[in-house]
Amino acid sequence: MKILVFVKKFAAPTLTFIYNEVTELAKHNDVKIITLERINKEKFPFENVEVLSRSQHPLIAKLLHPFQTRDFLWSYRDKAIEDQVNGIISSFKPDVIHTHFGYESWWFLTNLKPHKIPVFISFHGFDASHKLNSKRYIATLKYFLKRHKLNPIFVSEYMAKTVEAKTGKLVDRDILYYGTDIEFFKKTNYEVPKSPFTFLQISSFAEKKGHEYTIGAFDSLLKLNLPFECRLILAGEGDLRVKMMELCKTLNIDKWVEFPGLVNSQEARNLMENAHVFVHHSITSNIGDKEGIPNALMEAMAMELPVISTIHSGIPELVQDGVNGYLVEEKDIKSYTDAMLKSLNIGLLKNNRNVIAEKFERKKHAEILKEFYKEKIQQAQN
Repeated sequence: MKILVFVKKFAAPTLTFIYNEVTELAKHNDVKIITLERINKEKFPFENVEVLSRSQHPLIAKLLHPFQTRDFLWSYRDKAIEDQVNGIISSFKPDVIHTHFGYESWWFLTNLKPHKIPVFISFHGFDASHKLNSKRYIATLKYFLKRHKLNPIFVSEYMAKTVEAKTGKLVDRDILYYGTDIEFFKKTNYEVPKSPFTFLQISSFAEKKGHEYTIGAFDSLLKLNLPFECRLILAGEGDLRVKMMELCKTLNIDKWVEFPGLVNSQEARNLMENAHVFVHHSITSNIGDKEGIPNALMEAMAMELPVISTIHSGIPELVQDGVNGYLVEEKDIKSYTDAMLKSLNIGLLKNNRNVIAEKFERKKHAEILKEFYKEKIQQAQN
């Protein structure tokens, strides 16, 4: 099968799930990626990537950017991109086209000529939450769903229903959970000392990751004067990292909180190997941005770690409160602290790995996606 994939930037550190998807598909299929910008090539190596060249002068592009953020469809039109996109389709002859993110896909879909090739579009979070506040975005989405007969894929049932509340019932929509490499994220160290008892979060430092509430709950936990030492590791980079480090100093808990910075997959696995509980306090941001289902939660569960997270977006589709760990309401520091306290004695959860193997495994993810493709290819040929 020949699969053409469009993603605006290939690949940002936060888009590991897309990289994992295309590399898994490429094991048994001919996958070509087209993008507007190739970044982190060393971290995300992939052979068949073509960077599209824009014809606009940088000043024109800068002037158009505010119109693109406000979802003016005409602002995405670019003759150079149109020629390249349709030229690649003519030469590569894909059986299926897959674009990622609603608002970023406009770059591709606006410059795509009508054809009979099935087109899929994946919604991951921001494009199925905050962007739905824009009436123009909703109108554009409806337009493309009809014009290109798009086949939408959502990372959770929650996201699908959120979009449907704005666009109306979507007949050909699918749910596809992210896929985790359970052979890589596999527990081997079962003799981690209880002290220091380690809470771990691995994520970008963005508002919706809820770091300030994790720090607040950890501060409250330390004030209980437990008989053994606890520590909190907050790995990752982002705009709020320095602010969170300053918050720890203000609370005088910086001695027990570590900020190792951006970590690769191997480093993330090592941190999980030596942690006791994984935390991820997802919240709805001030502009209405929401998570899909954080991939890091799946990786931690594959490592048999109990998790503490929130009743947020699609997370309850992954984590069952009291079974896989604990779920608390967003921004509820008292309940969060109580969950941390209860987790001190929960131990590893082998069933967490079983959940991932059954519903969130990387190879199964790719197989399900290929079945989606095959179904629409067959329909297009009839």
